[in-house]
Amino acid sequence: MTNLKPLYDAARAAEEKVRQIQQEMLDAFELGTEDGKQKALELRPALDEAKREADEANRLYISARDADAVDADAAARKFVPVKSATGELAKSLTRAEFEALSAADKMSFMLADGKIIDEE
Repeated sequence: MTNLKPLYDAARAAEEKVRQIQQEMLDAFELGTEDGKQKALELRPALDEAKREADEANRLYISARDADAVDADAAARKFVPVKSATGELAKSLTRAEFEALSAADKMSFMLADGKIIDEE
């Protein structure tokens, strides 16, 4: 798994910049003066640019996150036969593997003191 934290942090920082500019606009507008209204209007291009940058940062993070989730070998690595070559049930299964079993195999697994391990 790739470390996506820098991309996530960049997206969060870009969103925070948008919020800061919005707050500056609101503060200026709430002064109730013509100068305040003018200052709020002057901040609009900066807000538009910050929104564009935040959108790009979010798309970059989402693209990287989605690309990281795509794994051609995922199905093969997740497959663990429930029964061994001798026909016995495995001693431990992940929750996902257990949920994929039929009701009868779930019951057999539990009766055989099988252990469910949570994936980390």
